[in-house]
Amino acid sequence: MTSAILFIGVVLFLGQVFSSLFEKTRLPDVLPLMILGMIMGPVTGLVSPADFGRAGEIFTTLALIVVLFQSGIELKILSLRGAMTQGFLLTTVTFSVLTVVLAWLASITLRVPQIYAFIIGAIVADNSTAVVTPLLDKLKITSQTRAVLFLEANLTGVYSIVLALALLGVAVQGGRLSAQGIGLEILKSFGVGLVMSIVAGLFWMRILNRVRSLENAVSLTFAFVLLVYALSELAGGDGAIATLTFGAVAGNMRLIRRLWLKKVSFNALTLNDGEKSFFEEVEFIFKTLFFVYMGISMRIGEIHLLALGLFLALAKLLVRTPCVNWCVSKKITRSDCSVILAMCPNGLVSAVLAAMIAQQLPENGRVIQDVIYSVIFFSVMLSSLMSFRIEKGGLRWIGESFFYRHKKNEEILPAESLPEDTNATDDIQK
Repeated sequence: MTSAILFIGVVLFLGQVFSSLFEKTRLPDVLPLMILGMIMGPVTGLVSPADFGRAGEIFTTLALIVVLFQSGIELKILSLRGAMTQGFLLTTVTFSVLTVVLAWLASITLRVPQIYAFIIGAIVADNSTAVVTPLLDKLKITSQTRAVLFLEANLTGVYSIVLALALLGVAVQGGRLSAQGIGLEILKSFGVGLVMSIVAGLFWMRILNRVRSLENAVSLTFAFVLLVYALSELAGGDGAIATLTFGAVAGNMRLIRRLWLKKVSFNALTLNDGEKSFFEEVEFIFKTLFFVYMGISMRIGEIHLLALGLFLALAKLLVRTPCVNWCVSKKITRSDCSVILAMCPNGLVSAVLAAMIAQQLPENGRVIQDVIYSVIFFSVMLSSLMSFRIEKGGLRWIGESFFYRHKKNEEILPAESLPEDTNATDDIQK
């Protein structure tokens, strides 16, 4: 027991150190956390996933709940109005193309059933807001480009969660892959989950002022989030969708009141800065521990799975290139297009979904998990290296070769000096 407590304390301390070192190294804390886990797990054999037992599964589900709720809070669509058209077009086209192409590549390389291949494609097509945000803070790009990337990172997470969980539901039930089956599964997941989460969100925001007068009020909100997830699952809906929607209601209550409850006598609050900070801290704890757990769970001896992860990460960049070229406005410079291309790392959402698949799919589930973990590792590395080179003025050939329809690079002022779009991203930065 003492060793376990020591382990958690050291990991959380190192997580903060790695996060602080990013300012100098440009290396997202995801990579050193995964490497630490690999050293403790498959390299030295000090710890193994079996040591966590059922606690590992519970921890994975809790991590998913926290990530989804925090993603919902940060999903402020109105603040992204300046990039809505371009961001939505880029996200939808890129995610759709990537899902299909990556699924095809996974099916011919892994020789897994078609539905499993599409699960891989849907998860790998995701981009991580937690990784993209700090990388963007170090790059000189226009606020329009920044808003497009924020919207894409948030929407791909939603797309990935909805599609991957719908496909997982079909796979667990032993159904065949069909557009009708997927559509029905999504409707079922959304139906119960949306209704319950919207009602729960409005209810909790309505009584939030009374809740705040109680002791440990912030933890009560967290407990209510867990209840929303569990009750949605028990009612036949999808707890993940319910949690994500509940977070969106909590994070956009002012907008909801202004648009839909204007004529209704309904006095609801939204989460304050202290409550949002609490959930950010909880997310940091779960993220830190989970990425170390992820490194422990990796089977680095399976060289072919690691190689496939690198292959899919490179394929993701290659397939993404024409999508960026044709979906983004010609007014965005070639240099900014190169940044948009580079900002496609996978992160915590992909990792948690992969862990859920390994738990629920006894056949090929562990293989899928290993491949996605490998994709996360290499995609974060590639995005970090590319953003570092772009910051130093390198990789100009990418913009000149692939983004020829866009205007040539010019001296770009920092985003803060472009007031027309600055508000587009202020509300969603961590």
